Amino acid sequence: PTKHPWNLPAQIPLLHCSCRPEDQVLVIPREANLPIDAETRKVVARVSQAVVSVVSFDVDGDRLYKASGFIIDFDKSSMIGTIISSATVNIHDPAFPDVEKINIYLFDGVSYDATIIACDHHWNLLVLSVLFDRVVKTMKFVEINESRTARDAYHGIAMLQPHSTRYKLCPGDTIIGLGRQSQEPFGLQANRGIYSVERWADLPKICQEMLRATFINTFTAIGGPAINKKGNVIGMLFHSMSFTPFLPSNIILKWWDYFKTTGKYCRPMISFVGYNLHVARSSRWVDVPTSLHEGLDGILVEMVSRELLSAGLQEKDLIIRCNGKRVTTNLQLFEVLVENIAKTVEVTIVKAENCNTQSIYLPVEEAIEKCFYQWLISRYC
Repeated sequence: PTKHPWNLPAQIPLLHCSCRPEDQVLVIPREANLPIDAETRKVVARVSQAVVSVVSFDVDGDRLYKASGFIIDFDKSSMIGTIISSATVNIHDPAFPDVEKINIYLFDGVSYDATIIACDHHWNLLVLSVLFDRVVKTMKFVEINESRTARDAYHGIAMLQPHSTRYKLCPGDTIIGLGRQSQEPFGLQANRGIYSVERWADLPKICQEMLRATFINTFTAIGGPAINKKGNVIGMLFHSMSFTPFLPSNIILKWWDYFKTTGKYCRPMISFVGYNLHVARSSRWVDVPTSLHEGLDGILVEMVSRELLSAGLQEKDLIIRCNGKRVTTNLQLFEVLVENIAKTVEVTIVKAENCNTQSIYLPVEEAIEKCFYQWLISRYC
C-alpha cells in the first residue's frame, strides 16, 4: 500500500502519447487528500447513513455501471425516499447492454429496487425513488455563494456577506467528499480537501458552472455528496485524476424544483463561453484583466456565437447584470436564466474596448442534445 488514499499509484502512464518521454506519465500529487481529523470524522459519522451505492444491471442481472448517491427526502407515511445520483449509471451506449434496473445499497448492504424519476444527461443528474422498509437518514442541501470581491482578494479569503442566507464558499474552506462501495463491505469513502478557485476545465462543452475541490476521489464516489464542515450538501461529486470537480447545489436544487413544477428539465443557455473573472486566465484569445472590475466580480466572455456578436456581445466583455440582478458568476447567471427560458433577457456588460457600461438583449435558449455538456467519465466505472 502507498501512503496515498485508496492506494492510488504515484503516476499513471499516458497511453498513445506522442509527447516527450518525461511527459508520458500523469503524476498524482501526494498531498492532495488531507488527513481525516477528529472533527471531520464526527461530521462524516453524522451523515454517513444517508450515502448509498447505486448500481445498474442488464436484463441478465449482470452489473453495468456503479456510482454513489445520497438520500435528500424521506416520507415516513409512505416510506418513500428520494435519492440524487449521477446519470452515469443510466447511460445508453450501443456498445453496452441496455440498463434493465437500478438498485441502491444502504450502509449495511441491504438493497432496494429504485425507480427513475428524472434523468438528465445535460447536467448528468439522476433522481431515484425507493420504497424502503425502514426509516432512513437524509441529507440537507445548502445553496452556496462563491463570488469574490476585491476586498476578498486583498485579504486572501472570501468574507461572509451581511444578511446572506447562503453559505459563502471561501477559498481554502474544507470540503469533504463521500461515496459508498457497491460490494462487501459496502464501505464509506471519505476524502477531505479544500475549495479551489481554479477553473476545472478549458473546453467549451465542459460544464462551466462546475467547481473544484483539491482532494482526489475514485470512480465509486461519482454521484456522491460534497459536504461542508457542517455536514450540509454543497454539491455532487465527479472525478478527475488530479482533483475533484463537483456540480454546485444551486444547480441541483433549481433543476429539481423546476422539474417538480413543470415535469421538464431546465437547460437554459446563451450561446457564449464565459468564466468567472476570478478564475479566468490568459488564453490565446483573451487577455484577462489584472484586477476585478471596480472591486466586483463578473463573467468574462471568452467565446461568442455569430448571432450574439451581431447583438453586441464581444470577447473580453464583462457581464455584470442580467435582468437588473447583479451576476458575478456563472452560477448566479444560471439562476436568472432558469426563470427566463425561451425569453429575452437584458444583459448589462462592461465593454472591453472602452470600459463603458452597456445593456444588450439576448435570447435564452434551451440546450438541445447536440449542445449538451460533455462528461469525461469512463464507461467502465
